[in-house]
Amino acid sequence: MGHTRHAGGITRTNQADQLSHSDQNSQAIKDTLVNHSTKDTPANSTDLTNPLKQTVPIRCEGAAVVLLKKYLDEYHVLMLKRAGRMLHEEWCYIGGGIEQGEKAWEAALREVREETGIIDVCLYTSNQFEQFYSQAEDYIYMAPVFVGYVHEDQSVQLNHEHSDYRWMTFDEAKQNAALPGIDDILDFVEKHFARKVPSRWMRVTEDR
Repeated sequence: MGHTRHAGGITRTNQADQLSHSDQNSQAIKDTLVNHSTKDTPANSTDLTNPLKQTVPIRCEGAAVVLLKKYLDEYHVLMLKRAGRMLHEEWCYIGGGIEQGEKAWEAALREVREETGIIDVCLYTSNQFEQFYSQAEDYIYMAPVFVGYVHEDQSVQLNHEHSDYRWMTFDEAKQNAALPGIDDILDFVEKHFARKVPSRWMRVTEDR
């Protein structure tokens, strides 16, 4: 093969060889850095910057819904008394897992139907998240919180997951809430969804 010279006096073939060697050196450096950063990393750790640290996984696999109904110009919150093993006899708002193929808002509407029998809901995202730490499984559970407005004439039909329900004032709901943090979420919902009209950009619609 012939060699073509350019202004610097270096043949194109030699220039290509130099570039190839440069790429190989760069790759070798990268491989060395990766090997040094991961060779002592525990298999269950995801922190490559410090292989001695163990991370706690975060699972966002559920959705929660605060349902609101107006009585005499004042919004009330639907609280359900749990009948199952988890949080037995405690008052909570609606919540449950996201099924395969579902979006979070779809799971929220399904849980409302299953737990209360209510099918007509004006649903909004709240920009809030329910969370707690599971000691048994060592992970942090997170769930987006939705807010739903329902008509005054809609009745509640409980399924087997709950033994009782009450439409509570916000103060009553916060006093009866099962877990710390729920009262903070209810404070937020009261401020942004009960005392004023929420932004239309938070409205959940199926065509988005």
